[in-house]
Amino acid sequence: MAQEISDRRDIDFVLYEQLGIEKLLESEKYNEFNKKSIDLIISEARNLAIKELLPANAPGDKEGCRFENGKVMVPSSFHRAFDLYRKGEWIAMLDDPDVGGQGLPVTVAIVAAEYFNGANCSFSTYPGLCHGAGKLVEVFGTPKQKELFLGKMYSGQWGGSMLLTEPEAGSDVGNLTTSA
Repeated sequence: MAQEISDRRDIDFVLYEQLGIEKLLESEKYNEFNKKSIDLIISEARNLAIKELLPANAPGDKEGCRFENGKVMVPSSFHRAFDLYRKGEWIAMLDDPDVGGQGLPVTVAIVAAEYFNGANCSFSTYPGLCHGAGKLVEVFGTPKQKELFLGKMYSGQWGGSMLLTEPEAGSDVGNLTTSA
């Protein structure tokens, strides 16, 4: 199954030979990381993607989401995957540890996200939207809002969503039209 997601040799080549990420790790912002820790983080992201997210993909697509008794229910195959994703602190992997993140370089977070998206794009929207909503609070929220929301959102205890409406389509993104 691993052939369906990003190749580790390609990733290592891009990070270490093409981009020279080890130079970035010498900076004050990232000097708590080294090649060994980055390799471990990438390996853990790959393992989560292959062992949990990828096997949850097809069953999740087959089951889909449903609205039941006033609640939106996500595919049951996503439950364990999300719990492990949350416990691994992947939601805010590139954010400052002061707000609940891991403080990873963006480049490394993109590598992890490449594995997650490649293994299960549908699943990845859940923590991705949670992170986006949390980032909105982090950047524009009041100190009280940050205190109330960030820890719970970046830990995955609380979620976030995207709300979109357009005059001709309401919230049905599939009915949007564009013109140039």
